[in-house]
Amino acid sequence: MKRLLILLVACGEPTPRPTPTQTVTSSARTAADPAIGATTDLEGAAPAFGEAVLSELTGDEPAARAAYEHVLAVPDVPAQVAARAAINLAQMESRAGRTRHALDLVARATALAPTDPVIAAGAAGLQADIVAAAGAGDIRGPRLGTPLPGVAADIADAFATAERELNQVHRARLRIAIEALTKSINIKVNQTMSVVAKYQAVAKRGALPLLAATYRAGSLYHDLALELVFADLPPELERRSAEGLRATLRSLAITYLRKAVAEYRTCIDAPQVPEGELWRLAAETDMRRATDVLRAAGVRL
Repeated sequence: MKRLLILLVACGEPTPRPTPTQTVTSSARTAADPAIGATTDLEGAAPAFGEAVLSELTGDEPAARAAYEHVLAVPDVPAQVAARAAINLAQMESRAGRTRHALDLVARATALAPTDPVIAAGAAGLQADIVAAAGAGDIRGPRLGTPLPGVAADIADAFATAERELNQVHRARLRIAIEALTKSINIKVNQTMSVVAKYQAVAKRGALPLLAATYRAGSLYHDLALELVFADLPPELERRSAEGLRATLRSLAITYLRKAVAEYRTCIDAPQVPEGELWRLAAETDMRRATDVLRAAGVRL
């Protein structure tokens, strides 16, 4: 029922009447909303969103996904339209088990429309499910324990050790205690940085280790940033203190998302080897997702 309500509210925005200078024709359904603007890109955004919602309601998920992705790819699309496309696509990704991407989309939606009650309701409904699924083993990029063919035994062992510790960090969810706010956050940050350091040591050992390790380091920063954004605050925290802490966590999240982008870019720009193509493609995908969130938050890159 909640899902249907979100879709209906998203579809239920009143359509502005045409101005006297406009001519309404049989193709008006696909014309740009005059409140949005009459550029070629924006002409496709509003109708694509409506078509996406209709496709999803009628069970055509491939068409819905393509339409939502089209809306999100349109330059200068109104923030509210993009946010609702992102939250709806996040719900589809969550149902498909792609929780990391779903969490990226939720972060993008809330950054685009932080005061939109529909987005807030959708994010709240998704967050618990996404975090629970992530704790069950959802990892960004190549599966955990993916081997590095042809590397020396000591490099393979160091990478395997880092992989095991990444899994431990991934499963250790951030829990902020009222009696030790800063300490609770620092524990998670320090755990993450410890594993990043292990991957960075591996990255110095050759072409393939560089690709794999810089991608994993980026993914650790990326997931830390999102966990900070969506951290559950102690319910007994006073409202003003909670708002201040939330602002601090968002600032930290931006810092770590920037670090993630830097690691992904290093992976992408590094000398390529055939065995590293999987890691490079993963870096391209997650760098795009991280930069989307940063842009939505108004961060210049």
